Amino acid sequence: MKNFFTTISDRRIAIPLIFFICLELFFQSGIYTSFLKKNSYAANINRITNHIIAQKENHNPDILVLGTSVAYQGLSMRILQNGLDKHNLKIQSSAIPGSELIVQELASKKVLKNFDKVKLLIYVAEITMPWVSQTEYALPTLAMIAEFPISEILQTLPHHKYTSGFKIPVWNKEFRTSYGFSDMSYLFFKTIAYRRDLNDFFLDPGKRIKHFSRSINNPNQNFYDFENDHPERMSSYGMKDLQDCVSKTIDYAQPPFPENSNEDHKKAILDTCLLSIQTINLLEPTKTAASADTDSTRLYFSRLKFVLQPYLDRDIKVLVVYAPYSHLMGKIGGPEKLEVWNRETKKLVGDHFTSVDFQDLFANEDSNEFCYDTIHLNQFGMERFSNALSKYLDENLNSILEK
Repeated sequence: MKNFFTTISDRRIAIPLIFFICLELFFQSGIYTSFLKKNSYAANINRITNHIIAQKENHNPDILVLGTSVAYQGLSMRILQNGLDKHNLKIQSSAIPGSELIVQELASKKVLKNFDKVKLLIYVAEITMPWVSQTEYALPTLAMIAEFPISEILQTLPHHKYTSGFKIPVWNKEFRTSYGFSDMSYLFFKTIAYRRDLNDFFLDPGKRIKHFSRSINNPNQNFYDFENDHPERMSSYGMKDLQDCVSKTIDYAQPPFPENSNEDHKKAILDTCLLSIQTINLLEPTKTAASADTDSTRLYFSRLKFVLQPYLDRDIKVLVVYAPYSHLMGKIGGPEKLEVWNRETKKLVGDHFTSVDFQDLFANEDSNEFCYDTIHLNQFGMERFSNALSKYLDENLNSILEK
C-alpha cells in the first residue's frame, strides 16, 4: 500500500491524474453539453428533451409522439396542432433520430415526469425494426444512453438484453457478457464518451462557439423542436429499383447534382438504399405470419414492453402508426408483418391499443416525389403524412380516448 501511495504521489503520475479527474468532473457537471457538436446523437437527445420540457408552461401536451427519425422528420407538430385546436388538446413530439428502444425508454421517463396531462401516446412504428433487433450496443446508442443519469441507465440496461463480445488473450474464443468493459466505460466516463466530440471541437472551436452564440441569440421559440424543411426529392435521380439507386448514388461526392439535391442528400439516398437492400434480404425468409415470428421479434417486443410501460402505468392510450416509405422498398410491411406487430403490441397494451396503417399513403403516385431517401419523407411528404394523420385523429380521437 505504501508503494501505491508513493507511485501516485509522483508528479509525473499525479498531475495527469488530477487533470483527468478535473476534466471528468467538468463533463459530469453538464456544462459542456451546450457545446456538443450540432446534431450529434448526444446533442440531439439533450436538445429535444430539454426543449419540450422547457416549453411546458406554454405547451403542456395531452398527446405525445414517440419514435425515431421517421417520426421526427415525417410529422409536423404545427400541422397536427392546428387540427387538434378544435378538440382543445395539445400535441408534442419526443421522437429522437436514431433512437433504439432503450433510448426511447429513458427519454420517455425523463419527459413523462414533467407532463401530467398526457392521455394518448402516438407511437410511430418502423415496420421492419422487430426483424433487425440489435444485440450489441451501436456507438450512436451508447452516445445517447450516456446522456442520462447513470442510476437510470443501470436500472434500464438489464431488461434490454444487450451483450458485448470480447476475447481473452491467447484463447482464440469469443465470450459474451451483458456488461462489457468498453461499453460500460463509455457510459460511466464522459471523458471516454466525449473523446470524438472533443477532437472535433479542438479542430474547429470557432464553429462550435458560433453555433452556441446563435442558439443564445436566436432561441427556438416554437413549441416543437423541429419541422422538416427539406425540399430534396428522391425522384430527382429517376431510380427504377434499389440496385439502380445504388449505381446512381455510389459516387455521392461527385457533381453534378440534380437541381434540388446536394452531396448530403445523395449520400443519404445511397446509405438508405444499401440499408434497404440489407433489410429486405433479412426479411426474405419471413413471408408468413408463422415464419415472421422470430427470436429477433420476440426480443424487440420484450424491449418495447418497457418503453410503453411508463405510459400504461398512467392509463395512457396507445396509437401505433405505420408510416409510409419509398415504393422502392416494396411492401415491406406486408400482412404477415402487420399481424405480428398488431398481435404483439395488443398483448403489451391490451384494450388501450389502436393502430392505423399509412404505408399506402402515396399509392398510385410516385412516392419518391415525397421522399428524401428510402426511409425518410421530405417537406412535401411530411405535409401529406401529417395532414392524413390529422384527419384520422379528428375522426377517431374520441373513440381512441374512450377505450
